Amino acid sequence: MAVALDKFRRRVGGDPPGDFADLERWERRIQRGMLLGLAMGVVAGVLTALGGRFAPAQVSAAADPYLYLAVVILAGRLSLGFGWALVNCTLTAFGVLISRILCAAVIGGQSPLDGGVAEALNRLLFLMVLSGLLASVTRLRDVWGDVAAGGLALLFLVDVVDGCLGRMNGAVLPVWEWAAGAAVVLGVACALFLRPTFRCRLNASGIAFGAAAVYTLAAAL
Repeated sequence: MAVALDKFRRRVGGDPPGDFADLERWERRIQRGMLLGLAMGVVAGVLTALGGRFAPAQVSAAADPYLYLAVVILAGRLSLGFGWALVNCTLTAFGVLISRILCAAVIGGQSPLDGGVAEALNRLLFLMVLSGLLASVTRLRDVWGDVAAGGLALLFLVDVVDGCLGRMNGAVLPVWEWAAGAAVVLGVACALFLRPTFRCRLNASGIAFGAAAVYTLAAAL
C-alpha cells in the first residue's frame, strides 16, 4: 500500500528538474503559475461583479460561479504537480474572493460577509480549491486521471440536479436555465477536453453520468 501511494505521489507531483538550468526554468514556471493564478482570480471576480451589476440577469447567472470554477480549473491544470496546484488554486480562489468582496463594497455599498453570505463564500472557496486539485490530477494518463475528470464533471452535474429538483419542489429559480446550461457545458468539457484519448473520455463521462444518476435517485427518494 505504501509503495502504491508513493508511486501515485510521484506521478502527480511530476518529474523533478535534472540540472541547474532545468531548476531555474522550473522555478520561473512556478512563479509565473502563482502570479497567473492570482491574476486570473482577480479578473474573474471583477468581471463577474460588474456583470452582476450591469449585465443581463441571464449572463450573470451563467457566469457566477462557473467563471470562477473555470479559471481555478485552468490554474490547476497548468500547475507543476499536486502540491503547486494546491498553492496556485488557493491563490486563484482568494483572488476571486478578495475582488468579489471589494467590488461588493465599492459598487454595491454593502459587505458580502453579512448574514448567510459568508457561509456561501466558504463553500465556494472549498469547491474552487477542490476543482483545481482534481484538474491537476487529470494530467495523469491512467485511470486516476479519468476518475479526476469524471469527478470534475460530476461537480457541475450535481449542481444541475439540485436546481432541477428544487424547481420540481416549487422553488423559484429565475433564469435557472442559463446557469444549468453553463454547468452542463463545463461538465462535459471537463470530461472530454481534459483527457487525451477517446477511451479516457468515455471512462470519465461514464463515471460522471453514472454517479450523477445515482445521486439523482438518492436525492429524489
